[in-house]
Amino acid sequence: MVNAVATFLAQADRRMARLVDLLDRADLPVEVAWTLCEFAGKELELMDCVVYLLDRDGSTLLQQAAWGPKRAADRVLESRIRLNLGQGIVGRCAQLQLPQRTADARRDCRYVVDDQFNLSELAVPICIDGALFGVLDSEHPDAGYYHLAHEHALYAIAERGAIRLRALAQSQDPPSA
Repeated sequence: MVNAVATFLAQADRRMARLVDLLDRADLPVEVAWTLCEFAGKELELMDCVVYLLDRDGSTLLQQAAWGPKRAADRVLESRIRLNLGQGIVGRCAQLQLPQRTADARRDCRYVVDDQFNLSELAVPICIDGALFGVLDSEHPDAGYYHLAHEHALYAIAERGAIRLRALAQSQDPPSA
């Protein structure tokens, strides 16, 4: 297990409280996406982290924020890819609403190359109470990089993001008649 992940999990209450404070300042879903990427990237010392948000019709996921090589500048993405539900590790994660991990992308037919080929990938759903908002995804060039501790840490971060995204969606919903 990577030291940053172990430290994060050991101090999860304090660190997650800080994340909630940051998310409370986000007024748009894209701001939530950037907050999740930046927080996960720094706290877990990830080489790569991307947030995909579900589109309005619920059929595709679009990259909204990134940490690592895909990030061209502060809160600017180099390029964005769109995935259908079920497509790739990210799309399968969204479809099942369950974490998906591969230790060696060379042996995983679900793997979709983005900006560069990586061997390990971990995707966790950004969902709460059956409502899917997107996927928090990370890739690493080394095979077998991600462990269950990474999954727990990213899942906890994604869950906080889902809570904020749900609150934003509810605040934008028109009142029922």
